[in-house]
Amino acid sequence: MNDKTMTKIIIEKALEYGAVAAGIANIEDLKSSPSFVMMPKRPHIDRVGAVENTTGLPEGVVAWMEGMHSVLVIAYEHSEDKPYLDCWLDGKNPPGNIELIRINNQLKEFIEEYFPGVKACPLGYYVEQGGVWLKDSAVMAGLGVMGKNNLLVTKKVGPRVRLRAMLLSENLPSTGPLNWDPCEGCDMPCRSHCPQNAFGTVTYLPEDYDGLERLPGRDGTYSLLTCDRQMALDESREIREATEIPGYGTAHSVLKYCRECELNCRIK
Repeated sequence: MNDKTMTKIIIEKALEYGAVAAGIANIEDLKSSPSFVMMPKRPHIDRVGAVENTTGLPEGVVAWMEGMHSVLVIAYEHSEDKPYLDCWLDGKNPPGNIELIRINNQLKEFIEEYFPGVKACPLGYYVEQGGVWLKDSAVMAGLGVMGKNNLLVTKKVGPRVRLRAMLLSENLPSTGPLNWDPCEGCDMPCRSHCPQNAFGTVTYLPEDYDGLERLPGRDGTYSLLTCDRQMALDESREIREATEIPGYGTAHSVLKYCRECELNCRIK
């Protein structure tokens, strides 16, 4: 079976299991992608949601697993009319993330059974705990492009997705990137609706990152620390009363994080 056929079968199965988009990023292509180049050079930031680094590698460096050559990236839709998918309920993983984990686990079983000899390793979310830089991986896999809101923007549902990845031992070619610019000519309501004005100043400069042109927010106009102020405020507003959640039941704590830059994108 050739690479093109294998890739087609895997992507179709991901969509069948519930992903809204899927694609392949070759690891050699990823090593020169913006986040994989920039993040190890970025100064340390104490941020909301930070986790312990368990890889033994310097901050920002991806722990590539020996014998793996490709990354399967999947996206799960987080539509505006299903806000509960993005909420932390009773301190547990958001329902949308649980769906991504389910799809990944099903794909692992399918791939290793359908393609004997191919190893599949589902990854966690955090680079610090063995994951990969998901947005750049999704770009290289052809799921979408990086928008001026510093989010992956897909053609089908805009930035209203969450991502998950899986390493594959098969050396498959990347299915992207796309030749598409959804931000061209846009007046950027994604930026103007930010309650903390996280896109108000240039935070990153090419000369600080070996001339890298693709920076956060595309042009370096994005402040993670400013965004974090809103996340900290959101955590202080956690709902601590019985709340009925579709498909979940009664939650006694509900934590919602800001999605203004995501929901105000005009790509629907």
